[in-house]
Amino acid sequence: ARRARRISRSAARRYTRTAAAARRMLGRLRGSRRRELAYVLGVAERLALKGRLTSSRMPAVFLIVRRNASFWGSRGFPASGAKVRFRGSELLFQYYPGRGLQLQPLVNWKRANLMHGACVRRGASCRRDRLARLIAELNRTASRRSPRFIAWEYYFLFGGGSPPWMSAMAQATAVQALGRASKLLNRPDYLVVARRALPAFSASAPSGVKARGFRGGPHYLQYSFDRRLFIMNAFLQSLIGLYDYAKITGDAQARSLFEAAEPEAQREVPAFDVGDWSKYSYRGRESDREYHELLREFLASTCSRLRRAVYCNTARRFRDYQTDPAVLELKGPVTARHNQATRIRFFVNKRSAVQVVVTRDGDVGLDRTATFRRGEGSFEWRPKSTGAYTIRLAAKELRSGRGLRTRVEGSAEVGAG
Repeated sequence: ARRARRISRSAARRYTRTAAAARRMLGRLRGSRRRELAYVLGVAERLALKGRLTSSRMPAVFLIVRRNASFWGSRGFPASGAKVRFRGSELLFQYYPGRGLQLQPLVNWKRANLMHGACVRRGASCRRDRLARLIAELNRTASRRSPRFIAWEYYFLFGGGSPPWMSAMAQATAVQALGRASKLLNRPDYLVVARRALPAFSASAPSGVKARGFRGGPHYLQYSFDRRLFIMNAFLQSLIGLYDYAKITGDAQARSLFEAAEPEAQREVPAFDVGDWSKYSYRGRESDREYHELLREFLASTCSRLRRAVYCNTARRFRDYQTDPAVLELKGPVTARHNQATRIRFFVNKRSAVQVVVTRDGDVGLDRTATFRRGEGSFEWRPKSTGAYTIRLAAKELRSGRGLRTRVEGSAEVGAG
């Protein structure tokens, strides 16, 4: 890069010193600390060998190397996912076990939005100077990912994707934050940066973040390296970021990018409702509680902006899934035969631990518990004598984390076999 005069002589010296200091620190470290720093140095070296350590990526890559060399040589071992700040900087780094401390664009741009919100509310925590400093630091880490656009990239292996990769969610949150801060701080130069980031949404993955969604329209990807991984919370936040930026600035390109993909989101949202909870990704696993709430919040945010029924109704259902006890219905039997197997049938509308207790004159003939997904379920029962039995069902729903309970009761008459 220096020979091609893409970076200054002073920048080249600075990066060389950073790499040399990190290697010296690596030689002094042992065990897990050495492995963490070795990973970060290895990424920088592999990018260089592949010709991908471009001049625009050097500020972010060497910043990550410098922060890791400093951290692993002097500070306590962090918990997985811990966020770390360094003196004199507003940037947050996040710890990924085995991957070291990594610059996390989404976390930092979300922080910029939170700082903006504190100022809009005129809260005591409003610090315009710190917001401006954070944005300045973030803008220095943007790379020219394509001749058409800049991006805030990720420089570590994640989910099968090799660095550097990008995220529509982080990119849109950056654009959103830049638009908001431009208005708050009277910084039109922020809009210049945002406009340089927008073409990433019209560029196909893996260079950009655009893919063909599973309903046929444009879908903005959480991970640029995986064209078939459709994550609704990320898609919605990408649309929200573009919508907000267009509304704040009147930017026609942002508005066009939003309008091109939002109909696809309308068509995709129903596929993420499994009837008693949400899915994290299309054809993937169900959400954990944190991601369910995140998706609900983004649906509610989209509803508040657009007032479209699909977003509003799904957000309300997702809230009900978090707060309502299970609906439990005993379906039978009403009659049974002595010493012949029958099934106690029921319907439960959300994933629950269901208990059945069958009694006759105070004696327990059956007491079993099992976990059932939404739908019809049953327990086998073989009555040991004739007469009238009481059937009690209880369901403890397993979705909300609150263990809300529902009870129903019925009866069955057992005749001779």
